[in-house]
Amino acid sequence: MAGLWISFLSDYGLDDACVGVCHGVIARHAPDARVIDISHAVLPQDVEHGAVMLAGAVGYLPRGIHLALVEPLGTDGRYVRGIAVRTADGSIIVAPDNGLASLAWEMLGGVAEVHEIANRELWLPMPTAVFRGRDVYAPVAARLAVGLPLEDVGPGLDPAGVVQLRPRACSVDEDHIHGEVVDIDHFGNLALNITRTDLEAAGIILGDPVEVRIAGRTLTLRFTHTYGEVAVGHIAVCEDSLRRVMIAVNCGRAVDVLRVRRRAAIVIAHGPREPRSRSVASAEPLSRSAYI
Repeated sequence: MAGLWISFLSDYGLDDACVGVCHGVIARHAPDARVIDISHAVLPQDVEHGAVMLAGAVGYLPRGIHLALVEPLGTDGRYVRGIAVRTADGSIIVAPDNGLASLAWEMLGGVAEVHEIANRELWLPMPTAVFRGRDVYAPVAARLAVGLPLEDVGPGLDPAGVVQLRPRACSVDEDHIHGEVVDIDHFGNLALNITRTDLEAAGIILGDPVEVRIAGRTLTLRFTHTYGEVAVGHIAVCEDSLRRVMIAVNCGRAVDVLRVRRRAAIVIAHGPREPRSRSVASAEPLSRSAYI
């Protein structure tokens, strides 16, 4: 695998040594590999959150090994099997078979082949039951980075038999859209499972007033190009860097203002019609309900 790149995403956080230890295991087995930490702030055991985050990042990463670790126990109290997936672009994703990597491999052209991570000779000696990232996944990812054939990690699997995550989609109902918060970034912005295309399907175009219903509140805002087009402290409906519609506060944190969590329901509808002669560049909130 040219380049010796390993990307790393997990829900491990940075409050203890877990991430550093995984880096150490990788360095022992692939000392020339370069590791890109995508994020370790996935919500604990939230596979869907990790899948959305990985899919949003993978298109900007170099071809290589993508190590993704969010691994809650199954309903039987056991961990699911691990898999190594070669994608159409030649990358290999190392992850649990719980759907975590499924959105990402679609971004990379789909699955070319899958193998179960079953060869215990590649794992650390005496692996524990509670830190498979260190004992199983990190050493396998490192060995793949330095050229281990994919088939050596374990038996091949039918790609149709691995878990495919199907995230909830928004729904457009004439002049309004039902959606939800899919991510909350470091700045407190709320990313939605809604795109500009969805807004346009409901008759909402850039510059239009919109009515937003979320967390028991109704706000009258404007769909702007960026949150910088509203006054400091005001809320905007705009697009984020991944072209998702987001709720943001200029120089503030929408998550703190609205007090919502990921998966919070939201409804966006066209607001009161105005004469089109009004400048849309000002993008000021249209009612005191939008003031902070």
